[in-house]
Amino acid sequence: MANADKIVYLEKSLGGLAPKATMGKYSVQADACRTMMLQAIQPLVHNLFSQADDDLYRLAENSTSNARQTLFFDAMRGLRLFQEKAEKSYLRLLENTFTSFWAGRSSVSFYADRSSMDDEEFSLVEKEELEEELAVTSMASRATANYHRELHALNRRFAHMLGLESIDGEENPAGPTALSQIFRVVLDEWDTEEVLARLVVYKCFEKSVLSSLGDVYEAMNLYLAEKDVLPELSQQRSRGWSRKRQSAHAPLGRSADAAASVAEPGAEDYSSGAEEEQVPTLQEIWQFVRQLAPQGVAGATGAGTADNLHLPVLPRNNVMDALSNMQSAALSDLDLENVEWNAVQDRIREQLSQTLCLDEEGNATHRFGEQEQQTIDLIMMLFDQVLDDANLPDAMRALIARLQIPLLKAAIADASFIDDKQHPARRLLNDLAAASVGWRDDGDRSEKSLYVQVKHAVDRIVHEYAQDIALFDEVREDFAIFMEKRAKLKKMLEDRLTQAVSGEEKLEVAQQRVEEVLHELGVAYLPATAREILEKPWKKLMTILLLREGEEGNNWQKAVNLAKLLTHYLGKDSGQVDRQKLLSSIPDIISGLKKGFSYISFDQKKSASMLNKLQSCFIAALKNGGVIPEEQQAAIDAQAENDAKAAEQSEPEIEDNHSIVVRNMKEGSWIRMQLDAEEEPLVCKLVWRSKFTGTMVFVDGQGNKAGQMKESELASYFRDGSAGFLEDAQAPLIDRAIKKMMKVLNARIVGPKLQMAE
Repeated sequence: MANADKIVYLEKSLGGLAPKATMGKYSVQADACRTMMLQAIQPLVHNLFSQADDDLYRLAENSTSNARQTLFFDAMRGLRLFQEKAEKSYLRLLENTFTSFWAGRSSVSFYADRSSMDDEEFSLVEKEELEEELAVTSMASRATANYHRELHALNRRFAHMLGLESIDGEENPAGPTALSQIFRVVLDEWDTEEVLARLVVYKCFEKSVLSSLGDVYEAMNLYLAEKDVLPELSQQRSRGWSRKRQSAHAPLGRSADAAASVAEPGAEDYSSGAEEEQVPTLQEIWQFVRQLAPQGVAGATGAGTADNLHLPVLPRNNVMDALSNMQSAALSDLDLENVEWNAVQDRIREQLSQTLCLDEEGNATHRFGEQEQQTIDLIMMLFDQVLDDANLPDAMRALIARLQIPLLKAAIADASFIDDKQHPARRLLNDLAAASVGWRDDGDRSEKSLYVQVKHAVDRIVHEYAQDIALFDEVREDFAIFMEKRAKLKKMLEDRLTQAVSGEEKLEVAQQRVEEVLHELGVAYLPATAREILEKPWKKLMTILLLREGEEGNNWQKAVNLAKLLTHYLGKDSGQVDRQKLLSSIPDIISGLKKGFSYISFDQKKSASMLNKLQSCFIAALKNGGVIPEEQQAAIDAQAENDAKAAEQSEPEIEDNHSIVVRNMKEGSWIRMQLDAEEEPLVCKLVWRSKFTGTMVFVDGQGNKAGQMKESELASYFRDGSAGFLEDAQAPLIDRAIKKMMKVLNARIVGPKLQMAE
């Protein structure tokens, strides 16, 4: 690597017991383990770059702006040029890590040296560094959890070979932590500063490399057991480990059909909604319509009323021929501007009557047969509700409206349409509608857009359907291929989004926790120099340690204890400090600060300056005999006043039914928000919620981020009526329409015996 000299290795001694591993009886086994890992990892690293290339290309191809598209294409080209060098560097660093480990040293952390940066440059990279640190730590933690049994046995055996009781999992050169940190060092040489592109590559490393380590861990354990390295350890080889790994990685290897069913809005199993609330069949709806005939509900076309019973019945073939003539022309001239769907439906009813049963002068010449009359009335009533469905965007509503005549033909040609929920025509209509949930019309009419694909499906039915029901299946299968690709992209976008937001959230939570700890210690009461140390470099160190180790971590506790010493000796209670204890503690405090500064590669000149000023603070404290300087006392008084005001001004959050509803909202729930009266309502789906802060992340139908807010903010929108759930968003369109038909008919039925339960 070009900048290999700039990599900082934080080494931890393993007791100087290297001869036992490198020159003793286990040297052959140590070399064999290294060889097994190198051979296993080489093809995995190569594959990850191919996967990253594909992911970056898909992100570029589906970007919503030219700037983002250029960003991803540039990153993709740069990664291709970097790949060969990166693969070689990774294998070389991995081999060196094994060598260092068996020599009694363990490189447990890697950071690019930033000592030459000025303040402005340092502040620009600080957040990106923390985001990358969090991404690396998270993926290593997940892999460690997935292989905890294999790694536990391997750690025990490696420790035995070194003559130690145990080793930390992070010290294992074959462990996920070491492998991930090595990859971070390699990726530092990639010439791109776009953190999103780097996070994409890290995710590919997790999928391609870390998710495929189970076999090599098992092979190492088997080999070492055969060579009498703690052979008594239980291997639990076949069923236990294999089943665990298969379960742990099932999402990464799920089939395309499964991915589509999970990722697409409304693509869930249609039976799930029916189990919760029984939806009647269209045949049952017709029975209620017949009961309402005196109120004028039946015979919606006016061609099957009692006045026309003397007219001859129009043969079914004639009905089908006439509908075919209407099929391509119906709604082809529809103007979407200020469209009134009730008027559109009246117009279609009028066309049906004129085309099928009236002569040129408007006199009735035929009537429909009872079966055709029932079917026509049902389909017209069904589409009354379909076209009034609030979940359909206007542009998609206009396309779906053109299917009314073809579906009417299909229902007349095949009577099973009325009762069979799996009828090809019904399934196509439901699929087109489901794909439209959450879609935002951004004007994209390219071939890859959802609008054009829905239009292609509608056009094929309108122009090609005669009487062959199989065409609906064919069109549906073609549309499913497009949706399968779209589902994969949406899933990838949602995963990237949730990973990024989750990382930001964890970072925010860690920073808040560090601020809480420092506040509780009374950092605000320290002299300026000591306060600057704890609020800047030491705060960054504590944040990194908290993310890496948690509050149980040894290094985290050491960092907190050092902060306690500073506030104890220099804070508001410094007048009660024992002078001799202070004198004896100063060298340990300075030494600890130096180690912490080195850990985060803090600028050496600034470090020296801060420590010199801190020593002056200690000297002043010793000279003053515990008397707090006037300037520091003023700061103490001001901070106390600010704390009191903050306590008075804090207001409890409102707790009512709306806040409870939002708190219980599940991921996958769709809502509609009208945040601006002059803009279209925002339809979006909840994809992630923080268990720490209540932050909620929403995406639109394309998988792009649509909003991010706290639970309390969303509850306020529910409270004032500007937000609400998307009713039955996951239910099939026809089921939603039938339920609305029930409500309409229920309102017209007179008498308790005929009352329909909603």
